[in-house]
Formats: sequence, structure tokens, C-alpha cells
Amino acid sequence: MSHPWDIEGKWSVSPYGWDPEVRKEFPLMRNKIAIRDDTFREGDHCIGYRMSFEDKIELLRLTVEMGVEEIDIGGPTLHKTEYDLSGALKASGIKVRKTARIFGNKKADFRREIDICMESGADNLRIVLMYLNEQKVLDELEKLPAIFDYVHSQYNTTISWAISDTPRAPMHLIRKVYEDGLKAGGDKAGINDTFGIATPGVMRYLTRVIREIIPDEMPLKAHCHNTYGLATANTIACAEGGATELDCCINGYGDEAGNASLEEVAVALEALYGVDTGLNLKLMNKYSKLAEEKGKMPIQAFKAVVGENAFLRPMLIWSGVNMARESWMLHEPLDPECVGAESTVVFGPAQSLEDEPIEVKFKDLGIPCTPEKLIKVREIAEALLKEEKTVKVRAHKYLTESEMEDIIRKMA
Repeated sequence: MSHPWDIEGKWSVSPYGWDPEVRKEFPLMRNKIAIRDDTFREGDHCIGYRMSFEDKIELLRLTVEMGVEEIDIGGPTLHKTEYDLSGALKASGIKVRKTARIFGNKKADFRREIDICMESGADNLRIVLMYLNEQKVLDELEKLPAIFDYVHSQYNTTISWAISDTPRAPMHLIRKVYEDGLKAGGDKAGINDTFGIATPGVMRYLTRVIREIIPDEMPLKAHCHNTYGLATANTIACAEGGATELDCCINGYGDEAGNASLEEVAVALEALYGVDTGLNLKLMNKYSKLAEEKGKMPIQAFKAVVGENAFLRPMLIWSGVNMARESWMLHEPLDPECVGAESTVVFGPAQSLEDEPIEVKFKDLGIPCTPEKLIKVREIAEALLKEEKTVKVRAHKYLTESEMEDIIRKMA
């Protein structure tokens, strides 16, 4: 009998994720949650990750094929590169919703800001009230009714609102931002762990607070950074708290320590919670590798879901069991084919070069094994593992301040 937590060819995970006693801890979690791909904005801020507009369009085609329906294109009024990218994506004809950010700065003309974003190719907008101090947020709140009215009346599109750095904002200010934004006519709310300083418990709680302020049917978007290595966990905690859209970047790319990994969040939601993300998970490894190739930004080999080691099984023999090939576990936690990868048996860890694993390979191949042959095979394998390999990388992933200063001094 098949269960949602144990599906042959997909995954076998803990059944407690479906236990009513566990589920009652997050009653606001939805059965379907959208993944917003922030790779084209936040991922583009990852130092060392650079690619041409043509490569980004190729990447976007694969993203959309995988099932992503909305991406973030940043602030076309703030950065020319983001304005130009927005235009390139619009010209590509790829059908995907493109969200641009306006800033609503007190000194700026928000109407012109909105016009530029829409002219560049955006089809919906977002605004984040910057929590630098409480008065600044209150000043920005006063402008929301006029901003929302202009977006609705002039462009008949939607706009989301949020406060930055939500986990460090006082609760009375959080409540006022979402209550006032709702009254002003906002279409979608957001919660931001802008600096990655919260825990999953905090993000679940704050998401629940916001969800209880806004209507049940209103979309609620979550955006988390990875400063403490918790972006994936915090993003999923937001889903438990009632978020319906999650910002993620492939391979966890993003500024500083990165953002929530799209592959980790999507697969965890599908496998561990039974949530429908609408994504074709079988394209996940293809997307990861294309982003890595085009952006020339390597990812760690032992990264979950898409890392080089994620489905490598070392040849180990334990109590007569070939642990790489035989059933030493109940079922496979995550079938590699489910995410477009394959399971591979390898030799490399010291234990895989002990006598028994090598003897098993001799037997598999029908070749007689002698002590001399065994020693020789191990010596050859060890020599190969010690070989150094030259890998070409860009000379400059980034320029230091002093390097840039030297360039400028030469202009004097």
C-alpha cells in the first residue's frame, strides 16, 4: 500500500509529518504553495555569479518549463542593469509574471517610479517599507494609499507590501504596517527576514501573526536570507505559518551568505509535507547545473538535492552487506531520478578501499583475487586519488576596494 510519505520511485520519509498531532502545530499551512524564483534578482547579487542577458533568458526558459510562474526582476528605477534585464525578458516573449520593486522614497516621485517599472516590462509591483527607524516606516505608510491607487487606476495590476527586517521590528509596528496596508488596498502581503537573523520558530510565529491580520485568501509571500544557514528552514517555517508564496534562488545563490535554496525548499515541501509546488522536480538538477555553468559559481559538492555528492554512494561492506547496492535502509529517502539525478557507486573514502570492497569487485567481474592483486589495485587507486587536477577559473570573481582604487588612480 502506497502512502504519501513512502512512494516508490520518489521518496520515503517520516510518517509523522502526516500525523494529526504534528499537523495541528501548523494549521494554516496550505496544500498548494507557489515558488517565486528570485534567482534573476537576488541570485544576481551573488558576488562572482555573472552571466549575460542571453544566458539569463536561456535559464529563464528552463525555469518556466519547470513550472515557475513568477520571478523577481529587482528595481528598474535603481539599477540600469535591472531595467535592461526587464526589457530583455519582455522582448523574449517568455510567459512569466515579472515583479519589480518600487521604493516610495519620500523625496522621489512614486508615479514616475511606477511608470518606469511598468515601461521596463514588469507586470506587477512590490514595495518594502525600510525599517531603519520607526518614524521612517510611519512616513512611508502615509504614502501607501496614493501609491496603491495609482497602481490600480493607471495599470490595473497588483502590488504587494511588506516591512523589511520583520524579525527585528517591534510588534506594534508590524501590526500597523499590515493593518494600514490592508486598508490602503494592498493586494499581497510579504514577510522578510532581510538579514537572516531569525529562527524557524520566530518566522512561523510572525507569519501567523500577519496571516491573521490579512484575509485568508490574500497571498502572503516570504523572503529569507541565509546568514545563519537557516534560510531553507525559515522559509519552510513561513509556509507552516500560512505563507502561500516563497522566494527562493537556485543553488541558494544570493548576496552575502545567499538565500533560501529553491531545490531544497521545493523538494522538502513536496516530500516532507505533501505540498504541491507545481514544479517538475525532475528538471531540478538540470536547472542547478545550467545556473552553475552559466554563472560560473560552483556549489559545494555535498549540497542537498543538487550537489555532486548528493547521490554518490561509497562502496562499503558492513556485516556482509554491500551498503551501496543492497537494502540496508528501509527505502530510499529521496530517489535521485525524482530530481533528475542518478545514484552512482564510487570509491574514495578510506573505508571503500579496504580489502572487502575490492574483493567484492573482483568477484563481481569474475576475476580471481590474490593478495598481490588486491594490494596493487589499492596502490593504483590511491595514486589516482592523489593526482592534482588543474581547473580553469576566472582570474577575478570580484575586485577589492584597493584594486578598484588602483584603477581609478591611474585615471588621474
